[in-house]
Amino acid sequence: MREVELKAKVADWTLTKEKIEAVCGPGEIVSKRDLYFRRPGEKHQALRIRDNNGSMELTSKQTGMNENGENNLEFQFSAPITEYDKAIGFFENLGYEQYFRKFKNGWEWTFEDVHVGLLEVNDLGVFLEMEILIPFDSSEEDVSDGHFHLQKLLSKFGLSKEDVCNKSYRAMILKEDE
Repeated sequence: MREVELKAKVADWTLTKEKIEAVCGPGEIVSKRDLYFRRPGEKHQALRIRDNNGSMELTSKQTGMNENGENNLEFQFSAPITEYDKAIGFFENLGYEQYFRKFKNGWEWTFEDVHVGLLEVNDLGVFLEMEILIPFDSSEEDVSDGHFHLQKLLSKFGLSKEDVCNKSYRAMILKEDE
């Protein structure tokens, strides 16, 4: 699937959570632990193992960014969390190396076709994350429509375009340029 995503830095998470719940209803508490891998010497991550509330998700993501937010190609499947160490060994055997870790704690909602998260990320602060999944063969117009929809929700949740963060979590966690 193609992932159309927008993230925004949140100054007042209590107020933002209230606004999200007014639109989406009650959220679910989530805890996500991500381990990213890359090919030796490369700057960008290639693979991710996620412990998502005790379920394991394995993802390969080709990331893209524009002025409206992220536009990623994502290939993902699940496996039992008991296979976590085997998955690490599998990726390392393929020649990938462990790159960095990301931790997200907070709440998630589903509203229409949008996945919404209000999450504290590592020591970076709280972010509103919204994403829409669209088919791989979607047009650029479909991607633009997705970004437009996310921008409308952003204002419903009390945030503005100035709050949007176009820097990747990787760059923020590792304190590097894109």
